Amino acid sequence: MLLVAAAVIMVLVSCTYAALPSTQPVQAAFLGTNGKIAFSSTRDGNYEIYAMNPDGSGVTRLTNNPASDEWPAWSPDSTKIAFMSYRDGNWEIYVMSADGSGVTRLTNNPASDHCPAWSPDGTKIAFNSYRDGNGEIYVMKSDGTGQTRLTNDPAFDGVPAWSPDGTKIAFNSYRDGNGEIYVMNPDGSNPTRLTNNSADDEQPDWSPDGKKIAFISNRDGNYEIYVMNSDGSGVTRLTNDPAFDGVPAWSPDGKKIVFESDRDGDPEIYVMNSDGSGVTKLTSNSVWDEDPDWQPVDLTPPSISNVKYTPQTPQPTDIVTVIANITEAESGIKTVTLRYSTDGGTTWTSVAMVSGDTPYTGTIPAQAGGTTVQFKIRAEDKAGNIAESTVASYTVKALIFGLDPMMFYILIGVLAAVIVGVAIFFLRSRKPKEAPPAAPVYAPTPPPTAPPTAYCPGCGTPLSPGTVFCPKCGRRLQ
Repeated sequence: MLLVAAAVIMVLVSCTYAALPSTQPVQAAFLGTNGKIAFSSTRDGNYEIYAMNPDGSGVTRLTNNPASDEWPAWSPDSTKIAFMSYRDGNWEIYVMSADGSGVTRLTNNPASDHCPAWSPDGTKIAFNSYRDGNGEIYVMKSDGTGQTRLTNDPAFDGVPAWSPDGTKIAFNSYRDGNGEIYVMNPDGSNPTRLTNNSADDEQPDWSPDGKKIAFISNRDGNYEIYVMNSDGSGVTRLTNDPAFDGVPAWSPDGKKIVFESDRDGDPEIYVMNSDGSGVTKLTSNSVWDEDPDWQPVDLTPPSISNVKYTPQTPQPTDIVTVIANITEAESGIKTVTLRYSTDGGTTWTSVAMVSGDTPYTGTIPAQAGGTTVQFKIRAEDKAGNIAESTVASYTVKALIFGLDPMMFYILIGVLAAVIVGVAIFFLRSRKPKEAPPAAPVYAPTPPPTAPPTAYCPGCGTPLSPGTVFCPKCGRRLQ
C-alpha cells in the first residue's frame, strides 16, 4: 500500500497543477473500430500498463518493471503505445509495440516529461514537461527528435489532446486563475479559451469526428464528465455520482466513452454511451485501475481507383507503366505493390509502386511479342488491411521482322503496288518490234483471151470462137 501511495504522489506531482487528480492526461480518440482498452493498474504491486477487450475480458499485462509505467496512449495506427515511466529515475516518455515489446525511451531530461498524446498522422507526440520551470506543452517527432516548446505561460499548461484533423491541440490551463479548456494551433499559436467557469475544467478529449470535446469539471461540486461542442458551446453533464469520475476517452466509433471512477471505493474502469447512459463497470478488484485509452482498430482497407497503363498497345521493347490512385483515411498506407503474371495467373511477380504526391506508379518489364500480361495492384495499410484491384491484362504485339504486323502488311502492300506500277510503266513505255514486210501476193495470170474471130450480125458485138448466142442481144449465131 505504501508503494502504491508513493507512486500516486509521484504522478500527481509530475502531471498535475496544484496536485489535483483531475489533471491526469487524456488522448484524442482516433477514428476506427473499437479495439482494446489500455490502462494502468497496480494489480501486480506497482503501476504497469495493461490491455483488455472492450467488455473487460482478456486482461493482458504489457509492461513489467519495478518502477511505475502509466498513462498509455495508442498510436493512430494502433501498432504502438506511448506511455510515461519512472524506470530511469524520473518521469520520461517511452514508446512500445502494442504487445509490450520494443520499449524505447523518447525523452531524456532531468525534469519530468509526461502525458503523451499522438498527432492524428502518427508523426508527432505532444507532451507535458517541467524542463523550463513550470508545466508547459511540448511537441516532438514520434522518434523523440525535434522537441519544441509550444506554450509559454507562468501558469500550468498541460494535458494536450490533438484534434482528429490535426489542426488544433486542446489542453487545460490555469493561466486565468483556474483550470479551463483551451485550444491552440499545432505550432502553439492562437490559444483560445473554450470554457469559462469559476470551477476547474480539465482533461479535454476530442470525439473521433472532431465535433465534440469530453472533459471533466467540478462545477457541480465534484468531478464529473461533461461534453461540449468543439467551439465550447452546448455543455452537457454526462455522469452524476458523488465519487470522482474522470479521464474520459472516446471510443474510436464515437458511440462510447471509457473513464475511471472510484464510485465503488477504489479507481476502476467504466464505460458508458456517449450520452451518459448505460454505465458499465469493466474492471473489479481492490487495487487501482486508471488512465484508460481506447485502441483505434482500422478495419477499412485502402481504396484503389483510376488504374491506368501506358502504352495501350505495347510492343516487345516497351516497358509498361501502371498508375493508380490509392487512398487510406484511417491508419495510412504501408505498402503498394504492382503484381503481374505472364502465365495466366499461376505465378505473380511483385514490383513496389512509389508515389511522390499522387498517383502511385509502377512498371512492368518488356515482354516477348504475343505474351498476355495480367496485372493487379495490392495496397496494405498500417493496420494490416489489404485491398486488391481487379485483374487487368494486355497482350504484347507480335512483330514480323521487327515490325508491327499492321505496318508490315501495309509495307508489303505498298511494295507490291510499286512493283506492279513499275512493271506497267516499263511495259507501256517499251516500243513494239515491227513485223517484216509481207511477201507480195500475186494473182494467177488468166489465160490470154483469143482475139475475136467474128461479130454478131445483129449488134456487132465481138464474139469468141464457138459462141452460139450473142451475149448482148441473144441472137442465135449457129
